[in-house]
Amino acid sequence: MESSTDTSAKRGLIVLAGAFLLLAPVAVYARLGTVVVLVLTLAAQPCFERTMVALRGLSQSLVVRLGAALALWAAISLLWTPEPSVINLVRDAIVPVMGLLLISAVRNLPDEETQRLAHLTMISGLVMLALLAMEVFSHGALVRLVVPDPGPIPPEQTSPVFEAASRGAAVMAPLAFGFAYLVYARSGRAVLGVLYALAALVVCRFTSMDASWVAIAAGVLAFAVTRFAPRFALVGFFAGLMLYAVLAPVISTYVLTLDGLGMPDTTWVGSYTRIGIWHEASRLIAEQPLWGHGFDSTRVLSKASALIPGTPYPALPLHTHNGLLQIWLELGGVGILLTIAILAAALRALWALTAKPVQLALVLATLASTTVIALISFGIWQHWWLATWMLAAGVSQLALKAPVARA
Repeated sequence: MESSTDTSAKRGLIVLAGAFLLLAPVAVYARLGTVVVLVLTLAAQPCFERTMVALRGLSQSLVVRLGAALALWAAISLLWTPEPSVINLVRDAIVPVMGLLLISAVRNLPDEETQRLAHLTMISGLVMLALLAMEVFSHGALVRLVVPDPGPIPPEQTSPVFEAASRGAAVMAPLAFGFAYLVYARSGRAVLGVLYALAALVVCRFTSMDASWVAIAAGVLAFAVTRFAPRFALVGFFAGLMLYAVLAPVISTYVLTLDGLGMPDTTWVGSYTRIGIWHEASRLIAEQPLWGHGFDSTRVLSKASALIPGTPYPALPLHTHNGLLQIWLELGGVGILLTIAILAAALRALWALTAKPVQLALVLATLASTTVIALISFGIWQHWWLATWMLAAGVSQLALKAPVARA
């Protein structure tokens, strides 16, 4: 007769395997579905009591405690947020909690179930890459089966059908290195893992989501440097990110400006508008540098935004297209100090992995690819984007735990 522990482990394997397999089509066709996939992993927990024990155990991490402090500060900032939304804050706070439960579920799987999950998740990664490649190079062949023909598209716009795959690329980038590592671990051949990462880079390069291929390229660079100089890479990554966190408003005010650039052609208009957005965000940061304008206030501030000179685009849209500038703008210097503390705690927590360069390389490659997108695209509080981070963390945790097969 099976014990309750065996039953819980099998249920956990079934739920996690189902979630990771479902992630493949969700990532390509409906990035918002990443939230649903993440919430499904709650079912992998054996019972409420053990779930609470798992959360209490994970809460001992300094990174988690500082993250909770940042969430608390965001809640306090609702007192001066124009048009505050408690629902948005609660929604965004729940996503990381779900992510912690996902990591806990992966960690607590027995070795045999871990190997099975690693195999199924590798398949999920291969399916995701295949679906993304097919949609990119066929210009949305499968999507067109269910999406009506939009008719002629102006040259400066992207077809909504083709755009579906581009949104999938944004989810692919943070997950790519976890999947690549699993390909390596299950096959025992490092070259196959490398080929997976490079294939993801090539596919993303042909989408309209330029941030995705730049992110994967940054991850490849981070992996290579970490593999041969783990301590240098670890300190360099976090120190550089912390320094930028402090100087981001200064850089966007006095260094990275629109002056003298001239209007670019359509190829670079996205870069031009981002510089304008960052400049406007930095101007608003200077108005409330200590406390910020309040959690999620960018959406309200955008209503009074002027246009970027020479363009039809608002100087401040619904978010800043830069996560650190958004934290500065909404949570002020206090929020940035807490963010820097989180980064410092993460550096400390990862130091032990400097003795395992390949595993550290996986972690830093995933962090680098995620950071690149976070600094040039999307709002830092978009819940599907936070869910993508958590799913990438779960896949990376699985990859670190999975044994490497002999070639």
